[in-house]
Amino acid sequence: MSVVVIMPAYNAAKTLEVTYASIPKDCVDKIILTDDVSKDETVEI
Repeated sequence: MSVVVIMPAYNAAKTLEVTYASIPKDCVDKIILTDDVSKDETVEI
């Protein structure tokens, strides 16, 4: 079994790194970030 985390984001630059860091990488196989045309630096992060 594989575990995939899907993270929807909109203007999430301020919280994205902390949120990503809180995901337990030892039990997650893939992380998918979907951006909804953010106006901040979400995509660059």
